[in-house]
Amino acid sequence: MKERFLRNRHLILKYYLGAGIGLFLFWWFARKEMNVDPVILSLLVAYLSVFPIVLVHTRKYAIHIFLFLLTLITGFYSFYHYSLAEHSILNALYFTFQLFLLMVADVFSPDGSILLQYPLIVEIARWSAALYTISTVFIAMYRMLENSILLIVYQLIGHHTIVFGYNEHSLMLIENLRKNKQRVILVSSHLPQEIASYLESIRVAVVHHHDQEENKYTKAAVGRAKRIVILHQEDIDNLNELLDFQNDFTTYRRRNPELIVYIHLHEPQSRPIFAELDKTFNRDGQSFKVEKINVYQTFAQALFEKQTITKKVQAKDVAHFLIIGFGSIGQQIALQAFSELHNLDKTTLQITTLDQFTTNAKQDWLSHLSNVGEPASITLQSFDIKNDSLEAFIREQELPVTGIFICMDDDELDLWAGIELSNKFPQIPIYIEYSEGSFAEKWIQSEASGNRLIYSLGTFQEILTAENLFKQKRGCPESQ
Repeated sequence: MKERFLRNRHLILKYYLGAGIGLFLFWWFARKEMNVDPVILSLLVAYLSVFPIVLVHTRKYAIHIFLFLLTLITGFYSFYHYSLAEHSILNALYFTFQLFLLMVADVFSPDGSILLQYPLIVEIARWSAALYTISTVFIAMYRMLENSILLIVYQLIGHHTIVFGYNEHSLMLIENLRKNKQRVILVSSHLPQEIASYLESIRVAVVHHHDQEENKYTKAAVGRAKRIVILHQEDIDNLNELLDFQNDFTTYRRRNPELIVYIHLHEPQSRPIFAELDKTFNRDGQSFKVEKINVYQTFAQALFEKQTITKKVQAKDVAHFLIIGFGSIGQQIALQAFSELHNLDKTTLQITTLDQFTTNAKQDWLSHLSNVGEPASITLQSFDIKNDSLEAFIREQELPVTGIFICMDDDELDLWAGIELSNKFPQIPIYIEYSEGSFAEKWIQSEASGNRLIYSLGTFQEILTAENLFKQKRGCPESQ
């Protein structure tokens, strides 16, 4: 509680300043009223004094709570104390709740007629109730139209980022963009309601696109956008989106020379298709730029830069990397390692990969490898990681392993394997996926204390940023 008060101390000081001014005005107008007794004054002072407890727990509903409680206190006191006839507590409460319906019970005049002037406490009660009711109705209407209003504002201002496709990666990128105060519009055909509510809470405009609609680009104001990020899960969806977008620009003769379209492609089969599309666009004179990105490649580049892996192996005659789990991340780590290390004067690179390979997985890797050369330096080994012994495999290697990268799909299995291997091979650098300050990091620090070399691969949340994705970086062979 104390920490919350300290974090909100500036807001609380402003509140007390405003409350002090309000109490002074109340005293100024109430000093001539004989009916205002010390009881209600004491109640108001006590209420205003303790209300900051609400502020430290919620700001979003603080004004509503303030008005609601102020109405209950002043309304109940008014109907129970100022009414000409005596009323029970239940009647006083009922009359108080009527105030929220903008109705005042006529219990303050002898003939029951509407008074031209109510006692000051009654005025405070009824105006507090009116403000509460009107603001509630207004907020309810605004929330119904919030996404539409936000979309119109972004359309008018422009210079925004449009993200096509909802998935875990696109959500991380959107959160980073909003953290940096950038305007974002998400275009998606399938969006869970809880995610839509969350995006609205961080002021992301959402265009719900369905196959029958043809105006999603108009709704997203592509003509005024700063950048577009096509980030569907599958490459084929990204390529189709790019083609549709190009056709829309051509059909409606849109122009936005400053617009840059970033398209995420990670499958090797997508490279020749994109190259053909890019040639067609250039021939037709497109009015926007297209840049290819790969979040897995960006992940691998960030890993090598952060952990300075290249510098760590420069002094050695040979580097033998063992990659456990050879999906999209593992393959990009291999490509990045080959790109950075195979040309070093004193270093020969050998990569061994362990996974339960399928025929399709091997074909994908060979497609990746077609631009790399020297395939003999990379060995694909089928391996049952859950049942076979990693320790025995490492000890049987003729060329000693100098670095281990664990990037399986199971985070718990990754962590377990990392801890176990660090116990057996404390001198070998081991890289596993965990974020800084996470439970995994604290566990590793406590369980793997000493001189064992355990490092973080990083997380997608750390690398899916505008700084990483939207700048030209040195590439790996996959992107060349």
